Amino acid sequence: MAWRRQFQQFLLSLNVVLHVSYAQAPTPYATPTGLASDITSYLEASSSSEAGLAKTLMFANIDVDNSANGTVIAAQSYSNPNYAYNWVRDASLTMDVVQSLYAAATSDAARDNYANILFAYAGARTAEQNDPDLQTGLGEPKFNLNNTVFTGPWGRPQNDGPATSATTLMQFATAYMNNGGSQDTVNDQIYQAPVKADLLFVASNWSSPSFDIWEEESSNHFYNRLVSHRALVLGAAFATKMGDDSTSSTLSSAASDVANSLSVFWDADLGIIKYEDGPVLNNKNSYQDIAVILGVIHGYNDDGVFSYSNDQVLSTAYHLAISFLDAYPIAANQHTDSSGASLGIPIGRYPEDIYTGTGTAENGGNPWFLCTAAMAELFYRAASDLQSAGQLTVSNTSLLFWTYFSPGANLSEDTYSSDSDGFKGAIAALQGWGDAFIRLIQYHGGDGGHLSEEYDRNSGVMVGAADLTWSYASVITAAFARAEQSGDDSYVQDLANLGF
Repeated sequence: MAWRRQFQQFLLSLNVVLHVSYAQAPTPYATPTGLASDITSYLEASSSSEAGLAKTLMFANIDVDNSANGTVIAAQSYSNPNYAYNWVRDASLTMDVVQSLYAAATSDAARDNYANILFAYAGARTAEQNDPDLQTGLGEPKFNLNNTVFTGPWGRPQNDGPATSATTLMQFATAYMNNGGSQDTVNDQIYQAPVKADLLFVASNWSSPSFDIWEEESSNHFYNRLVSHRALVLGAAFATKMGDDSTSSTLSSAASDVANSLSVFWDADLGIIKYEDGPVLNNKNSYQDIAVILGVIHGYNDDGVFSYSNDQVLSTAYHLAISFLDAYPIAANQHTDSSGASLGIPIGRYPEDIYTGTGTAENGGNPWFLCTAAMAELFYRAASDLQSAGQLTVSNTSLLFWTYFSPGANLSEDTYSSDSDGFKGAIAALQGWGDAFIRLIQYHGGDGGHLSEEYDRNSGVMVGAADLTWSYASVITAAFARAEQSGDDSYVQDLANLGF
């Protein structure tokens, strides 16, 4: 398998069209099944669990000292690397967790606290939109902690930020009104600015080349397209609710155009959703990137457009995951924790990555905590997706995924009803591997729940920016997905009320 991938990448670098078929999946080093009690404890809604600690540490990065109200510091890492900035993307994904907590909270004190943070965030986003020194309009990615735009050299524009920001604020506004909040307040403080401006920007710019979420290259990115689609679909409905039918029509038309453009990212020869549509950039000859999985997590709109259990999504997850088996020494050396429980595959950004956390080096890329958590979340959500559907159809596209991750189910190209052994085995495997990925985070994470950006490919020691806000947000959303899969309907509420 290793030589075949290397040869494939060589041909891709020459822009040769491949017709390579992977006849069989490698033998998995583990076959975890079912939700495990140690991960249930690790993620329980308590002040001492990783979920509770991640919540505390994430909120510690909101409105830090000497920052503008409503901003999020990417990490309290001020040198080597300096992440002491408010990124539009990171802030929106962090505030998405806050709005989920707001929607679930039953404590008045908790709900008021979250609402105050979210209204301040809406104000901060409005201030960003109106900064007179914007370099590339609303696609400007990065602001100083006083919320003035960063004007130095950078990868810009990054057009995913307006989409995810609008989505987060629309979800909050909907929950706020459902809780009896004033529609006039929502119109004045959220819809007219900043949400409407961000949505109209997305409608006008979704097809324009933009830098990716790693801020490395400008192209047409799957992540940007899918989060844009979700924002536009939600935006059309939200504009109608706000009595703005003209804007709703504009957004709905753009959403249809985005949906019609998405098929270009699927490459049947490679068996993956390509992270970008265009020539090889940044030596990413495999065309693989966890950004695709993050795009599904942040951009799926419960409408069947690239769902969590979509065959093409699962095939992409399989090829990406096994690419790291060759890339990272710890993938070969660390398969179990001290109790003998299975550890998941270390997941990084993409197999060709050279970013070390502080600079670049050949074979320098590391696994990331947020990437590992994203794979866990995908597995939990795929399980819930299939259970809701009541059946599993295995196609030629998804067969390698199931062969590797669920060998005990003995699946073939067929349809399995929810009461079949094959279906039950597949769900148990998704649960088990989801927990194995979370267990890997526990294994490499720090005391007191601390998580950095990355863990070293050779030693597993935490590296890169300390206390990365996105790391905490990603663990929390994976915990939400796991709770849904386990049937724990009170989990998000309990976590939301924790500390109040």
